[in-house]
Amino acid sequence: MRTALSAIVLIGAAACFGQNSSTVSLSNGVQLSITASLGQPTGEQPIKIQLVSASGNSIYRIFRDQNGLAVFAYELAVDRSADGTEFLITGKPVETEFAARFPGADGGKPVPTFPSEQKLPAMRSGMKSEIGLFELQGMGLKVVDSVQVRIAQGGSATLESSSQNRLRFSRLTVSVNNMRVPGTGARASVSGRYLMFYIPGRGGYFFSTESPGGYSFVKAGSIDGNHLQFTLDNEIYDCTADAPILPDIGSGEVWVYRDATYKPEGNWTKNLPAARSAQTDPGFFTASSDSLNWWLP
Repeated sequence: MRTALSAIVLIGAAACFGQNSSTVSLSNGVQLSITASLGQPTGEQPIKIQLVSASGNSIYRIFRDQNGLAVFAYELAVDRSADGTEFLITGKPVETEFAARFPGADGGKPVPTFPSEQKLPAMRSGMKSEIGLFELQGMGLKVVDSVQVRIAQGGSATLESSSQNRLRFSRLTVSVNNMRVPGTGARASVSGRYLMFYIPGRGGYFFSTESPGGYSFVKAGSIDGNHLQFTLDNEIYDCTADAPILPDIGSGEVWVYRDATYKPEGNWTKNLPAARSAQTDPGFFTASSDSLNWWLP
């Protein structure tokens, strides 16, 4: 039997012993980390957790059993306060949009979710908050998500990843056919297994040191020290950083995927309020994630 948990606890620096974690980072220094604690599972019911982008400032968390059926799902929205110093986090029930995007997620039955919105106390950078999700009685599963939002000083955000897969964009300057892209070269640094950058009017570009399964990445170029060059659609992209792009191995090949229709939404890619522009398009930015599901369907 599935039982919803209702406890929501704000904590400062308590240890988190979750078995599943995901982290995404943006070039404006915003880093979101989510770790699931599963309680004391007996092993009879394995759980697989998905992190999927829902909107510009929210994600879907989907918990599936060994048959791929959703045993619980919710939408996690993260907004900034008006002065940019705090984060407002809300756990939302999944509804019509989720059902349309993931038809048959629970074999034709409504996916278990929150009965109503779960608002957490406002958090400042570095704080953690726990949100109770669900319990599978008799299976030892008592699932709680721990959420941390952090702003790195100077617009720098880093993901931990295995050394051979780790990429880094630091103050990246991008030129297309020898024409520099406006807004590139700003003080920002992201590092992780997968990187991307967004160019207004051109869409999103996604990078990996290997060919990710399930996506149409192409081996389009190479990295040599601080220099990345690749060719897509007969256009030459020349990128230069102020630090090695492959910090641990120096040089290597790069796989690239372009989504010309990609355009970020929400406020995660914007600067703090004092530096925000009136434009709805956030302009060029870089980001990192340990999962491509954060950006790509």
